[in-house]
Amino acid sequence: MSEPKTLTIVYTNDFHAQDKPVRATWIEGSPMMGGAAYMATYINKIRNTEPNVLVLDAGDIITGPPISFLTNGEAPVDLYNTIGFDASCVGNHEFDHGVPNARKLIAQAQFPFLSGSIFYKGTNILFAKPYEIIEKDGLKIGIIGIHGKKAGYETIQVDLVKELEFREQESLLQEYVHLLRPHVDLIIVLAHEGVPAEQSTTDRDVDVEEDFEEDVRMCNNVKGIDLMITGHAHKSIVKPYVASETGTLLCSTRGLGTFVGYLKLQVDPAERKIVSYEGHLEPIYTDQIEPDPIVAERVEYWEHRLKELIEEKIGYAEHNLSRNYFGESLLGNIVTDAVRLYTGADAVFTAPGGLRADIDQGEITVGDVINAVPFNNNILVMEMTGQELKEVLEQSAGMTAGVLEQSGIEVIVDPEADKGCQVTGATLNGEPLQEDCIYKIASDDFTCKGGDGFTAFLKGSNVRDTSMIMRDIVIDYIRKTGHIKPVIEDRVKFKDSVVSSS
Repeated sequence: MSEPKTLTIVYTNDFHAQDKPVRATWIEGSPMMGGAAYMATYINKIRNTEPNVLVLDAGDIITGPPISFLTNGEAPVDLYNTIGFDASCVGNHEFDHGVPNARKLIAQAQFPFLSGSIFYKGTNILFAKPYEIIEKDGLKIGIIGIHGKKAGYETIQVDLVKELEFREQESLLQEYVHLLRPHVDLIIVLAHEGVPAEQSTTDRDVDVEEDFEEDVRMCNNVKGIDLMITGHAHKSIVKPYVASETGTLLCSTRGLGTFVGYLKLQVDPAERKIVSYEGHLEPIYTDQIEPDPIVAERVEYWEHRLKELIEEKIGYAEHNLSRNYFGESLLGNIVTDAVRLYTGADAVFTAPGGLRADIDQGEITVGDVINAVPFNNNILVMEMTGQELKEVLEQSAGMTAGVLEQSGIEVIVDPEADKGCQVTGATLNGEPLQEDCIYKIASDDFTCKGGDGFTAFLKGSNVRDTSMIMRDIVIDYIRKTGHIKPVIEDRVKFKDSVVSSS
Protein backbone atom coordinates (compact mmCIF):
# COMPACT_ATOMS: atom_id res chain seq x y z
CA MET A 1 0.00 0.00 0.00
CA SER A 2 1.31 3.48 -0.89
CA GLU A 3 1.31 6.42 1.51
CA PRO A 4 -2.37 7.44 2.00
CA LYS A 5 -3.53 10.91 1.06
CA THR A 6 -6.06 12.85 3.08
CA LEU A 7 -9.23 14.23 1.52
CA THR A 8 -11.86 16.03 3.58
CA ILE A 9 -15.44 16.31 2.35
CA VAL A 10 -17.73 18.97 3.80
CA TYR A 11 -21.30 18.45 2.66
CA THR A 12 -24.82 19.82 2.85
CA ASN A 13 -28.19 19.06 1.29
CA ASP A 14 -31.67 20.62 1.17
CA PHE A 15 -30.47 24.08 2.20
CA HIS A 16 -33.75 25.58 0.98
CA ALA A 17 -32.53 29.17 0.96
CA GLN A 18 -32.28 29.35 4.75
CA ASP A 19 -30.14 32.48 4.77
CA LYS A 20 -30.97 33.13 8.43
CA PRO A 21 -30.92 30.75 11.41
CA VAL A 22 -34.00 28.63 12.09
CA ARG A 23 -35.47 27.60 15.43
CA ALA A 24 -34.78 23.89 15.94
CA THR A 25 -38.06 23.03 17.65
CA TRP A 26 -37.27 19.31 17.41
CA ILE A 27 -34.36 19.79 19.87
CA GLU A 28 -34.89 20.42 23.59
CA GLY A 29 -34.77 24.13 24.29
CA SER A 30 -35.48 24.99 20.62
CA PRO A 31 -32.03 26.46 19.89
CA MET A 32 -31.33 28.64 16.87
CA MET A 33 -29.36 26.77 14.21
CA GLY A 34 -28.03 27.23 10.71
CA GLY A 35 -28.04 30.34 8.56
CA ALA A 36 -25.72 30.84 5.59
CA ALA A 37 -23.17 33.02 7.43
CA TYR A 38 -22.86 30.61 10.37
CA MET A 39 -22.63 27.62 8.05
CA ALA A 40 -19.87 29.43 6.15
CA THR A 41 -17.84 29.98 9.33
CA TYR A 42 -17.68 26.24 9.98
CA ILE A 43 -16.89 25.44 6.34
CA ASN A 44 -14.08 28.02 6.27
CA LYS A 45 -12.68 26.68 9.53
CA ILE A 46 -12.25 23.28 7.88
CA ARG A 47 -10.81 24.87 4.73
CA ASN A 48 -8.26 26.80 6.79
CA THR A 49 -7.13 23.90 8.97
CA GLU A 50 -7.10 20.92 6.60
CA PRO A 51 -5.13 20.55 3.36
CA ASN A 52 -7.50 19.08 0.78
CA VAL A 53 -11.15 20.06 1.18
CA LEU A 54 -14.14 19.59 -1.11
CA VAL A 55 -17.43 21.37 -0.33
CA LEU A 56 -20.38 19.52 -1.88
CA ASP A 57 -24.17 19.74 -1.86
CA ALA A 58 -26.91 17.24 -2.74
CA GLY A 59 -29.54 19.59 -4.16
CA ASP A 60 -32.53 21.80 -3.26
CA ILE A 61 -30.53 24.94 -2.74
CA ILE A 62 -33.55 27.15 -3.43
CA THR A 63 -37.14 27.54 -2.14
CA GLY A 64 -37.93 28.49 1.42
CA PRO A 65 -37.75 32.01 2.87
CA PRO A 66 -38.85 35.03 0.80
CA ILE A 67 -35.35 35.76 -0.51
CA SER A 68 -35.70 32.67 -2.69
CA PHE A 69 -39.26 33.12 -3.91
CA LEU A 70 -38.90 36.85 -4.60
CA THR A 71 -35.62 36.41 -6.52
CA ASN A 72 -36.53 33.18 -8.36
CA GLY A 73 -33.69 31.43 -6.53
CA GLU A 74 -31.01 33.96 -7.48
CA ALA A 75 -30.27 34.94 -3.85
CA PRO A 76 -29.55 31.46 -2.42
CA VAL A 77 -27.33 30.56 -5.39
CA ASP A 78 -25.45 33.82 -4.81
CA LEU A 79 -24.90 32.77 -1.19
CA TYR A 80 -23.54 29.40 -2.32
CA ASN A 81 -21.21 31.20 -4.73
CA THR A 82 -19.99 33.39 -1.87
CA ILE A 83 -19.42 30.40 0.43
CA GLY A 84 -17.49 28.70 -2.38
CA PHE A 85 -19.10 25.33 -3.04
CA ASP A 86 -17.23 22.97 -5.36
CA ALA A 87 -20.26 21.14 -6.80
CA SER A 88 -23.95 20.39 -6.31
CA CYS A 89 -26.51 18.17 -7.95
CA VAL A 90 -29.82 19.46 -9.28
CA GLY A 91 -32.67 19.00 -6.80
CA ASN A 92 -36.39 18.93 -7.55
CA HIS A 93 -36.92 22.42 -6.13
CA GLU A 94 -34.43 23.92 -8.56
CA PHE A 95 -37.39 23.68 -11.00
CA ASP A 96 -39.88 25.61 -8.83
CA HIS A 97 -39.77 28.58 -11.21
CA GLY A 98 -39.70 26.51 -14.39
CA VAL A 99 -37.06 25.05 -16.69
CA PRO A 100 -35.80 28.35 -18.21
CA ASN A 101 -35.20 29.73 -14.72
CA ALA A 102 -33.40 26.53 -13.67
CA ARG A 103 -31.08 27.03 -16.65
CA LYS A 104 -30.40 30.59 -15.42
CA LEU A 105 -29.50 29.28 -11.97
CA ILE A 106 -27.06 26.78 -13.48
CA ALA A 107 -25.47 29.61 -15.51
CA GLN A 108 -25.31 31.83 -12.41
CA ALA A 109 -23.63 29.19 -10.25
CA GLN A 110 -19.85 29.43 -9.99
CA PHE A 111 -19.78 25.71 -9.30
CA PRO A 112 -21.03 22.81 -11.46
CA PHE A 113 -24.72 21.91 -11.06
CA LEU A 114 -24.74 18.21 -12.01
CA SER A 115 -27.42 15.78 -13.12
CA GLY A 116 -27.02 12.78 -15.39
CA SER A 117 -30.60 11.47 -15.40
CA ILE A 118 -32.67 14.48 -16.58
CA PHE A 119 -33.17 14.75 -20.36
CA TYR A 120 -35.08 16.96 -22.74
CA LYS A 121 -38.17 14.98 -23.66
CA GLY A 122 -37.85 12.69 -26.66
CA THR A 123 -34.09 13.25 -26.98
CA ASN A 124 -30.81 12.07 -25.50
CA ILE A 125 -29.84 15.65 -24.67
CA LEU A 126 -29.06 16.08 -20.99
CA PHE A 127 -30.52 19.02 -19.09
CA ALA A 128 -27.31 19.50 -17.09
CA LYS A 129 -23.71 18.33 -17.05
CA PRO A 130 -23.63 14.77 -15.67
CA TYR A 131 -20.24 14.78 -13.94
CA GLU A 132 -17.14 16.79 -13.09
CA ILE A 133 -13.55 15.75 -12.35
CA ILE A 134 -11.81 17.75 -9.62
CA GLU A 135 -8.17 17.27 -8.61
CA LYS A 136 -6.89 17.64 -5.05
CA ASP A 137 -3.24 16.93 -4.13
CA GLY A 138 -2.86 14.70 -7.18
CA LEU A 139 -6.08 12.80 -6.41
CA LYS A 140 -8.60 12.88 -9.23
CA ILE A 141 -12.16 12.81 -7.92
CA GLY A 142 -15.06 12.07 -10.24
CA ILE A 143 -18.27 13.70 -9.03
CA ILE A 144 -21.55 12.50 -10.58
CA GLY A 145 -24.95 14.13 -10.11
CA ILE A 146 -28.15 12.09 -10.26
CA HIS A 147 -31.85 12.82 -9.75
CA GLY A 148 -34.41 10.17 -8.84
CA LYS A 149 -37.11 9.38 -11.40
CA LYS A 150 -39.75 9.09 -8.68
CA ALA A 151 -38.65 12.35 -7.08
CA GLY A 152 -38.83 14.03 -10.47
CA TYR A 153 -42.33 12.93 -11.37
CA GLU A 154 -43.94 13.07 -7.94
CA THR A 155 -42.48 16.19 -6.31
CA ILE A 156 -42.38 18.71 -9.17
CA GLN A 157 -45.48 20.42 -10.53
CA VAL A 158 -45.86 18.66 -13.88
CA ASP A 159 -46.46 21.79 -15.97
CA LEU A 160 -43.15 23.25 -14.81
CA VAL A 161 -41.09 20.44 -16.34
CA LYS A 162 -43.23 19.28 -19.27
CA GLU A 163 -40.27 19.62 -21.65
CA LEU A 164 -38.14 17.25 -19.52
CA GLU A 165 -38.12 13.57 -18.67
CA PHE A 166 -36.58 11.92 -15.64
CA ARG A 167 -35.06 8.57 -16.51
CA GLU A 168 -34.31 5.55 -14.34
CA GLN A 169 -31.15 6.62 -12.56
CA GLU A 170 -29.50 3.37 -11.53
CA SER A 171 -28.49 2.09 -14.98
CA LEU A 172 -27.37 5.57 -16.04
CA LEU A 173 -25.27 5.92 -12.92
CA GLN A 174 -23.55 2.59 -13.61
CA GLU A 175 -22.68 3.83 -17.10
CA TYR A 176 -21.11 7.00 -15.72
CA VAL A 177 -19.14 5.01 -13.16
CA HIS A 178 -17.79 2.68 -15.87
CA LEU A 179 -16.85 5.71 -17.96
CA LEU A 180 -15.05 7.57 -15.17
CA ARG A 181 -13.49 4.76 -13.16
CA PRO A 182 -10.36 4.31 -15.33
CA HIS A 183 -9.59 8.03 -15.12
CA VAL A 184 -10.17 8.88 -11.46
CA ASP A 185 -9.05 7.79 -8.01
CA LEU A 186 -12.41 8.20 -6.31
CA ILE A 187 -16.03 8.46 -7.38
CA ILE A 188 -18.50 10.56 -5.39
CA VAL A 189 -22.20 10.62 -6.25
CA LEU A 190 -24.44 13.56 -5.36
CA ALA A 191 -27.97 12.17 -5.38
CA HIS A 192 -31.41 13.67 -4.94
CA GLU A 193 -33.90 10.84 -4.69
CA GLY A 194 -35.99 8.67 -2.41
CA VAL A 195 -38.91 9.52 -0.16
CA PRO A 196 -39.91 13.20 -0.01
CA ALA A 197 -39.02 15.21 3.05
CA GLU A 198 -41.29 15.35 6.08
CA GLN A 199 -41.73 19.12 6.08
CA SER A 200 -42.61 19.59 9.71
CA THR A 201 -40.97 20.02 13.06
CA THR A 202 -41.36 16.37 14.02
CA ASP A 203 -38.28 14.26 14.59
CA ARG A 204 -37.65 10.58 15.04
CA ASP A 205 -34.82 8.08 14.97
CA VAL A 206 -33.67 7.26 11.46
CA ASP A 207 -33.49 3.73 10.13
CA VAL A 208 -31.08 4.19 7.20
CA GLU A 209 -32.15 1.05 5.36
CA GLU A 210 -35.81 2.09 5.61
CA ASP A 211 -35.65 5.89 5.34
CA PHE A 212 -32.98 5.83 2.61
CA GLU A 213 -34.13 2.63 0.94
CA GLU A 214 -33.61 3.87 -2.62
CA ASP A 215 -30.13 5.20 -1.85
CA VAL A 216 -29.08 2.03 -0.02
CA ARG A 217 -30.31 -0.11 -2.90
CA MET A 218 -28.39 1.96 -5.43
CA CYS A 219 -25.22 1.92 -3.31
CA ASN A 220 -25.40 -1.88 -3.25
CA ASN A 221 -26.37 -2.37 -6.90
CA VAL A 222 -24.01 0.08 -8.60
CA LYS A 223 -20.40 -1.07 -8.37
CA GLY A 224 -17.53 1.36 -8.12
CA ILE A 225 -18.96 4.22 -6.03
CA ASP A 226 -16.81 5.27 -3.08
CA LEU A 227 -19.17 7.80 -1.51
CA MET A 228 -22.77 8.89 -2.03
CA ILE A 229 -24.09 12.12 -0.51
CA THR A 230 -27.85 12.21 -0.81
CA GLY A 231 -30.64 14.72 -0.33
CA HIS A 232 -34.45 14.96 -0.47
CA ALA A 233 -35.25 13.01 2.71
CA HIS A 234 -34.35 15.74 5.24
CA LYS A 235 -33.14 13.07 7.64
CA SER A 236 -29.77 12.78 9.35
CA ILE A 237 -27.35 9.92 8.81
CA VAL A 238 -25.33 10.72 11.91
CA LYS A 239 -22.38 8.45 11.07
CA PRO A 240 -21.60 7.36 7.50
CA TYR A 241 -23.57 4.23 6.54
CA VAL A 242 -21.59 1.45 4.86
CA ALA A 243 -23.40 -0.47 2.09
CA SER A 244 -23.19 -4.17 2.84
CA GLU A 245 -22.53 -5.37 -0.73
CA THR A 246 -20.10 -2.73 -1.99
CA GLY A 247 -18.70 -0.84 0.98
CA THR A 248 -19.94 2.45 -0.47
CA LEU A 249 -20.30 5.16 2.17
CA LEU A 250 -23.72 6.90 2.34
CA CYS A 251 -24.14 10.32 4.00
CA SER A 252 -26.89 12.91 4.44
CA THR A 253 -27.82 15.81 6.72
CA ARG A 254 -31.17 16.92 8.08
CA GLY A 255 -31.03 19.96 5.80
CA LEU A 256 -31.85 23.67 6.21
CA GLY A 257 -28.23 24.37 7.10
CA THR A 258 -28.79 23.14 10.65
CA PHE A 259 -26.02 20.53 10.33
CA VAL A 260 -22.98 20.35 8.08
CA GLY A 261 -21.49 16.98 7.27
CA TYR A 262 -17.80 16.30 7.87
CA LEU A 263 -15.99 13.30 6.39
CA LYS A 264 -12.21 12.79 6.44
CA LEU A 265 -10.94 10.11 4.08
CA GLN A 266 -7.61 8.37 3.89
CA VAL A 267 -7.12 7.35 0.26
CA ASP A 268 -4.57 4.92 -1.15
CA PRO A 269 -3.69 6.51 -4.53
CA ALA A 270 -2.08 3.31 -5.85
CA GLU A 271 -5.11 1.16 -5.07
CA ARG A 272 -7.55 4.02 -5.79
CA LYS A 273 -9.66 3.32 -2.75
CA ILE A 274 -10.59 4.60 0.69
CA VAL A 275 -8.58 2.82 3.36
CA SER A 276 -10.07 4.57 6.40
CA TYR A 277 -12.50 7.32 7.26
CA GLU A 278 -14.03 9.30 10.11
CA GLY A 279 -17.18 11.35 9.86
CA HIS A 280 -19.94 13.11 11.76
CA LEU A 281 -22.57 15.81 11.47
CA GLU A 282 -21.60 19.18 12.93
CA PRO A 283 -24.51 21.07 14.54
CA ILE A 284 -24.49 24.75 13.59
CA TYR A 285 -25.60 26.35 16.87
CA THR A 286 -25.63 30.11 16.39
CA ASP A 287 -24.82 30.86 20.04
CA GLN A 288 -21.56 28.94 19.69
CA ILE A 289 -20.21 30.36 16.43
CA GLU A 290 -19.65 33.79 14.89
CA PRO A 291 -21.15 34.50 11.47
CA ASP A 292 -18.78 34.83 8.52
CA PRO A 293 -18.69 38.58 7.76
CA ILE A 294 -18.52 38.28 3.96
CA VAL A 295 -21.50 35.93 3.73
CA ALA A 296 -23.36 37.93 6.38
CA GLU A 297 -22.95 41.01 4.18
CA ARG A 298 -24.54 39.18 1.23
CA VAL A 299 -27.41 38.00 3.45
CA GLU A 300 -28.00 41.58 4.56
CA TYR A 301 -27.87 42.79 0.94
CA TRP A 302 -30.66 40.44 -0.13
CA GLU A 303 -32.73 40.98 3.01
CA HIS A 304 -32.53 44.77 2.62
CA ARG A 305 -33.71 44.58 -0.99
CA LEU A 306 -36.87 42.76 0.09
CA LYS A 307 -37.39 44.28 3.53
CA GLU A 308 -40.28 46.64 2.84
CA LEU A 309 -42.44 43.97 1.25
CA ILE A 310 -41.77 41.05 3.56
CA GLU A 311 -42.10 43.03 6.80
CA GLU A 312 -45.62 44.27 6.07
CA LYS A 313 -47.80 43.20 9.03
CA ILE A 314 -51.08 41.57 8.04
CA GLY A 315 -52.41 39.94 11.22
CA TYR A 316 -51.77 38.40 14.61
CA ALA A 317 -51.50 34.71 15.58
CA GLU A 318 -52.90 33.78 18.98
CA HIS A 319 -50.81 30.57 18.95
CA ASN A 320 -47.88 29.17 17.00
CA LEU A 321 -49.23 28.08 13.62
CA SER A 322 -47.32 24.81 13.49
CA ARG A 323 -47.34 21.91 11.05
CA ASN A 324 -47.87 18.19 11.51
CA TYR A 325 -46.85 15.92 8.65
CA PHE A 326 -48.89 13.02 9.99
CA GLY A 327 -52.14 14.68 11.06
CA GLU A 328 -54.20 17.82 11.40
CA SER A 329 -52.27 21.01 12.11
CA LEU A 330 -53.05 24.61 12.99
CA LEU A 331 -51.23 25.95 9.94
CA GLY A 332 -52.92 23.42 7.66
CA ASN A 333 -56.33 24.42 9.01
CA ILE A 334 -55.67 28.10 8.31
CA VAL A 335 -54.46 27.44 4.75
CA THR A 336 -57.31 25.12 3.76
CA ASP A 337 -59.97 27.22 5.48
CA ALA A 338 -58.76 30.25 3.53
CA VAL A 339 -59.05 28.37 0.23
CA ARG A 340 -62.51 26.99 1.10
CA LEU A 341 -63.79 30.47 1.90
CA TYR A 342 -62.36 31.81 -1.37
CA THR A 343 -63.65 29.01 -3.62
CA GLY A 344 -66.88 28.01 -1.85
CA ALA A 345 -65.80 24.37 -2.25
CA ASP A 346 -67.36 21.57 -0.22
CA ALA A 347 -63.90 20.38 0.78
CA VAL A 348 -60.31 21.57 0.33
CA PHE A 349 -57.06 19.63 0.47
CA THR A 350 -53.35 20.34 0.23
CA ALA A 351 -50.34 18.05 0.55
CA PRO A 352 -48.48 18.55 3.86
CA GLY A 353 -45.13 18.77 2.07
CA GLY A 354 -46.21 22.12 0.62
CA LEU A 355 -46.16 23.75 4.06
CA ARG A 356 -42.51 24.54 4.65
CA ALA A 357 -42.28 26.54 7.90
CA ASP A 358 -44.27 27.29 11.03
CA ILE A 359 -45.56 30.79 11.76
CA ASP A 360 -44.71 31.96 15.28
CA GLN A 361 -47.20 33.37 17.73
CA GLY A 362 -47.52 37.15 17.45
CA GLU A 363 -47.52 39.56 14.52
CA ILE A 364 -47.81 37.87 11.12
CA THR A 365 -45.97 39.42 8.17
CA VAL A 366 -46.15 38.82 4.44
CA GLY A 367 -42.69 37.25 4.75
CA ASP A 368 -43.97 34.77 7.34
CA VAL A 369 -46.61 33.50 4.91
CA ILE A 370 -44.17 33.34 1.98
CA ASN A 371 -41.84 31.33 4.19
CA ALA A 372 -44.62 28.94 5.19
CA VAL A 373 -46.28 28.63 1.76
CA PRO A 374 -43.47 29.38 -0.72
CA PHE A 375 -44.73 27.74 -3.91
CA ASN A 376 -46.49 29.44 -6.81
CA ASN A 377 -49.30 26.89 -6.84
CA ASN A 378 -52.60 27.94 -8.42
CA ILE A 379 -55.84 26.74 -6.84
CA LEU A 380 -57.91 24.40 -8.98
CA VAL A 381 -61.58 23.55 -8.50
CA MET A 382 -63.03 20.23 -9.69
CA GLU A 383 -65.88 17.81 -9.24
CA MET A 384 -65.42 14.43 -7.57
CA THR A 385 -67.85 11.70 -6.61
CA GLY A 386 -67.97 10.50 -3.04
CA GLN A 387 -66.36 7.26 -4.17
CA GLU A 388 -63.47 9.12 -5.82
CA LEU A 389 -63.13 11.27 -2.73
CA LYS A 390 -62.95 8.12 -0.61
CA GLU A 391 -59.92 7.04 -2.68
CA VAL A 392 -58.26 10.39 -1.93
CA LEU A 393 -58.87 9.88 1.78
CA GLU A 394 -57.45 6.34 1.66
CA GLN A 395 -54.26 7.59 0.01
CA SER A 396 -53.98 10.19 2.75
CA ALA A 397 -54.63 7.59 5.49
CA GLY A 398 -51.80 5.46 4.09
CA MET A 399 -49.39 8.27 5.08
CA THR A 400 -46.98 7.49 2.23
CA ALA A 401 -46.48 11.24 1.75
CA GLY A 402 -48.05 12.41 4.97
CA VAL A 403 -51.68 13.14 5.82
CA LEU A 404 -53.50 15.67 3.65
CA GLU A 405 -54.37 18.97 5.28
CA GLN A 406 -58.10 19.47 4.81
CA SER A 407 -61.11 21.71 5.40
CA GLY A 408 -64.82 20.89 5.26
CA ILE A 409 -64.35 17.18 5.81
CA GLU A 410 -63.73 15.01 8.89
CA VAL A 411 -62.17 11.55 8.68
CA ILE A 412 -61.75 8.64 11.08
CA VAL A 413 -58.75 6.44 10.31
CA ASP A 414 -57.78 2.99 11.55
CA PRO A 415 -54.02 2.80 10.83
CA GLU A 416 -53.97 -0.89 11.78
CA ALA A 417 -56.40 -1.83 8.98
CA ASP A 418 -55.29 -3.02 5.55
CA LYS A 419 -54.26 -0.38 3.03
CA GLY A 420 -57.29 0.86 1.14
CA CYS A 421 -59.61 0.07 4.04
CA GLN A 422 -58.29 2.45 6.69
CA VAL A 423 -60.97 5.15 6.45
CA THR A 424 -63.74 3.96 8.76
CA GLY A 425 -65.83 7.11 8.63
CA ALA A 426 -66.06 10.42 6.77
CA THR A 427 -68.41 13.37 7.05
CA LEU A 428 -68.52 16.37 4.77
CA ASN A 429 -69.93 19.57 6.24
CA GLY A 430 -71.48 17.49 9.00
CA GLU A 431 -73.17 14.95 6.69
CA PRO A 432 -71.94 11.39 5.96
CA LEU A 433 -69.98 11.15 2.72
CA GLN A 434 -72.23 9.71 -0.02
CA GLU A 435 -70.43 7.65 -2.64
CA ASP A 436 -72.82 8.58 -5.48
CA CYS A 437 -72.96 12.32 -4.71
CA ILE A 438 -70.87 14.85 -6.63
CA TYR A 439 -68.86 17.30 -4.55
CA LYS A 440 -67.00 20.51 -5.34
CA ILE A 441 -63.36 20.02 -4.38
CA ALA A 442 -60.50 22.55 -4.39
CA SER A 443 -56.77 22.06 -4.04
CA ASP A 444 -53.49 23.47 -5.28
CA ASP A 445 -52.38 22.41 -8.76
CA PHE A 446 -49.42 20.38 -7.44
CA THR A 447 -51.65 18.16 -5.31
CA CYS A 448 -54.48 18.03 -7.89
CA LYS A 449 -52.10 16.74 -10.54
CA GLY A 450 -50.91 13.81 -8.44
CA GLY A 451 -48.04 15.51 -6.62
CA ASP A 452 -46.43 13.58 -3.75
CA GLY A 453 -48.26 10.50 -5.07
CA PHE A 454 -51.82 11.71 -4.39
CA THR A 455 -52.91 10.34 -7.76
CA ALA A 456 -56.57 9.82 -6.78
CA PHE A 457 -57.14 13.52 -7.52
CA LEU A 458 -56.54 12.77 -11.20
CA LYS A 459 -60.05 11.24 -11.34
CA GLY A 460 -61.64 14.65 -10.78
CA SER A 461 -63.69 16.12 -13.64
CA ASN A 462 -64.64 19.59 -14.89
CA VAL A 463 -61.36 20.98 -13.57
CA ARG A 464 -61.14 24.77 -13.51
CA ASP A 465 -58.09 26.91 -12.75
CA THR A 466 -58.96 29.88 -10.53
CA SER A 467 -55.68 31.59 -11.56
CA MET A 468 -55.22 32.46 -7.88
CA ILE A 469 -52.05 31.39 -6.06
CA MET A 470 -52.73 29.59 -2.78
CA ARG A 471 -50.28 31.76 -0.83
CA ASP A 472 -52.01 34.97 -2.01
CA ILE A 473 -55.37 33.58 -0.87
CA VAL A 474 -53.88 32.88 2.57
CA ILE A 475 -52.36 36.38 2.81
CA ASP A 476 -55.72 37.96 1.91
CA TYR A 477 -57.53 35.72 4.42
CA ILE A 478 -55.20 36.74 7.26
CA ARG A 479 -55.52 40.41 6.32
CA LYS A 480 -59.31 40.22 6.48
CA THR A 481 -59.46 38.05 9.61
CA GLY A 482 -56.83 40.02 11.52
CA HIS A 483 -56.67 38.02 14.74
CA ILE A 484 -56.07 34.32 14.04
CA LYS A 485 -57.26 31.86 16.71
CA PRO A 486 -57.04 28.40 15.14
CA VAL A 487 -57.92 25.23 17.04
CA ILE A 488 -57.58 21.51 16.39
CA GLU A 489 -61.03 20.33 15.32
CA ASP A 490 -60.68 16.55 14.94
CA ARG A 491 -60.52 16.83 11.16
CA VAL A 492 -58.40 13.67 11.18
CA LYS A 493 -58.96 11.12 13.94
CA PHE A 494 -56.88 7.98 14.39
CA LYS A 495 -59.08 5.42 16.11
CA ASP A 496 -60.02 6.98 19.46
CA SER A 497 -57.21 9.57 19.63
CA VAL A 498 -56.84 12.83 17.84
CA VAL A 499 -53.52 13.58 16.13
CA SER A 500 -52.87 17.20 16.88
CA SER A 501 -50.25 19.93 16.68
CA SER A 502 -50.22 22.96 18.92
